[in-house]
Amino acid sequence: MHAVFIEVDVEDSVSVNEARKHLQENAPRFARENGARAAYWLAPQGGRGVSIAIFDSADEAQKLANQLHVGESPRNAPPGVTFRTIEVREVLASL
Repeated sequence: MHAVFIEVDVEDSVSVNEARKHLQENAPRFARENGARAAYWLAPQGGRGVSIAIFDSADEAQKLANQLHVGESPRNAPPGVTFRTIEVREVLASL
């Protein structure tokens, strides 16, 4: 298994409710359509949001990661949210 680990920067001006709505309406569907077996989005803290999506293979994870670019905003995200980190990592253990 492999994961796509993502961090986003969230400016102070971003409405938490608007960002939450974007995530709930768009992110799970996007991850699922791109082959994710599981995915989690953590509430932002200190201007930084974190997510992780799990895939069966490195190729599937890399395919998703290649669609995202550091410094750009996630699709349909409110202004002020940008990708900080996009990494593909091997999953070493899971519960």
